[in-house]
Amino acid sequence: MTDHLRPEEFIEALDGQAEARASEHLAACAECRAEIDELRAMMRESAGVEAPAPSPLFWDHFSERVRAATSTLPAREPWWESLWRPAAVFAAAAALLAAVMVLVPRQHAQQTMPDLVAAPGTAPTAVVALDVPDDGSWSLVVGLASGLKASEVREAAQPAAGTADAMIDELTPAQRAALARLLEKEIGEQ
Repeated sequence: MTDHLRPEEFIEALDGQAEARASEHLAACAECRAEIDELRAMMRESAGVEAPAPSPLFWDHFSERVRAATSTLPAREPWWESLWRPAAVFAAAAALLAAVMVLVPRQHAQQTMPDLVAAPGTAPTAVVALDVPDDGSWSLVVGLASGLKASEVREAAQPAAGTADAMIDELTPAQRAALARLLEKEIGEQ
């Protein structure tokens, strides 16, 4: 007993694109030849029939049915969105860790931070004392960073070329002072 043609093979044969196996089967099988002849006759008869246009309300109703059917489906996010969120969280945590390791001294009972903007030609002199209670996060940061070399942390904390931080690092003290004045003026006007 031979296998008869599958529906997709009939379609390929009608289009003149049948594979060798299907062509050989059609030549040998009277039942499949009769079915393909019947399909060809139906195609000839339907070729002269003009399909009526749907009712003007069809598209509105169709659109509403599609909207109702799809409103219950859960929204799927693109595959890349599920990947960038964890990567962004990891990158932010790594940047925070690097900044903490570079900027915060090992004595964490009381930390100091120099004033970021000094008068041109002078060193920063103002110091802000922060009394930060230890909630265990410092221990976590120290534990995570204990395997890193200081040079690795400094390299990771360096601003990327072309960013605002990298450009500010390239400014002269006079240019930094002018930038600070401009920013103070801009912030004060808001």
